[in-house]
Amino acid sequence: MDVSTNQHKDDFQSCIITTGVSSLNYYYENILSFEENSSLVYNYMSVTSIKEIAKADDYKVVIDFCDNNIKEIVFELLNYLLPFNTKIHATVIYNVVQTSEDIEQCMVLLNRLDKHKLITLEIVNKSSEVPKDKKSNSWIKKIKNAFFFTGAGNTGKTSLISALSELCNEKGQTVALIDLTENNKLINYFTNIYPLIGANLQANIIKEKIKDKKEVDVYTHNYKNLINSADERILCEAINKLSFIYDFVFVNADINTVYTKSEIFNLGEKIFIVHDFMPTKINSAKQILLKFDEAGINTKGTISLVYNKVINCYFNIGFIEEKMIFKKVDNKRLVPLVDLNCETFEIPYSKKTMKAMINHISNKKSIINHVAYSYKRNTEYIYKYINNIPYVEMGDVDVIEYAKNSFHNIVQHTYIKKIKEEVNKYITNTKKVTSYLLHFRMLEKH
Repeated sequence: MDVSTNQHKDDFQSCIITTGVSSLNYYYENILSFEENSSLVYNYMSVTSIKEIAKADDYKVVIDFCDNNIKEIVFELLNYLLPFNTKIHATVIYNVVQTSEDIEQCMVLLNRLDKHKLITLEIVNKSSEVPKDKKSNSWIKKIKNAFFFTGAGNTGKTSLISALSELCNEKGQTVALIDLTENNKLINYFTNIYPLIGANLQANIIKEKIKDKKEVDVYTHNYKNLINSADERILCEAINKLSFIYDFVFVNADINTVYTKSEIFNLGEKIFIVHDFMPTKINSAKQILLKFDEAGINTKGTISLVYNKVINCYFNIGFIEEKMIFKKVDNKRLVPLVDLNCETFEIPYSKKTMKAMINHISNKKSIINHVAYSYKRNTEYIYKYINNIPYVEMGDVDVIEYAKNSFHNIVQHTYIKKIKEEVNKYITNTKKVTSYLLHFRMLEKH
């Protein structure tokens, strides 16, 4: 729970309560500037600490059905406020596209309370917020082998893209990286750097250049240069050209690109939102999902969340992870609460992995061949995912079966096979010698 104010809470006549990230943003954008008097402001991500709300003459409750745990928060909040017998004004940001049993139950309750004059209900239709010029960019078409990576700053998406690119190279596939970020961080990881706009993108020249080379080419372009639709069209045409030349095109775009030019993400076959355990980064991931929803991007099947999990932190984050922003699934894996029908990947970082990242930047050494096994394994999950190859996570299979399969793979190794053949020959020869000696002794007795 977050509480903000400039006065002591006992002095307030008005109290504003928001039910999550989306409703809090609505408060800052639409309510804050119209508040003449200071009000006590509460923000709830869950039902914890609801009973700590101060008593006031009136309450303004902002509800956005995009927020997490919305049904639980709304029911508990109103159960707590109604006995105060004060004015309650509920503003619901309603998106007609969103439907669920929880939303329906919330609306039934709110309409009933409004009918009996226990609250004053105001419904703000979110569908009216869809940009009017959306149809003008209908020329944006999905590119089959283009994959976008985005997220808040310093969540590890650049190093993940680099490791994944190396993995693709190891498997004999060529990769073009397009860096739209302001600082173009990918230039620290690779040596082949080209400007995207103005570069010679003739297929025969590039294909000849990258033939039989395990190298990654980086094409840079700043999102600030995407001023209008004409600039977006030029960018999309460049990405489309590269998609015919390279096996994969990975686009590195920071959160600013999402906020200003979210529709270009419609180009991606799949989109990866990278985040870590910090609540602010989780909230950023949710805002990106909501922005993509407004841009008409289907979250199910198109968007995936990548959770960069730091191992051996210097502080205890267990409570934050498990209670506030994550839930545990059956295999004990942590899944972010912002997960809206998205595939979720965990990428665990360790000292060995971080050392590999640093060595790659400073000495241009391989990342994927020097990281911890867990990091490489999870990167391979993402590789299989972009190639539509079925994969099974360690937590989803029986440990005994996993051990059997691992032992079988070891036995199939060429060196092990030779040892096995030699052992079998030795056993066969020993049996022959033993049989011969027994036969010889029988003859001696006779």
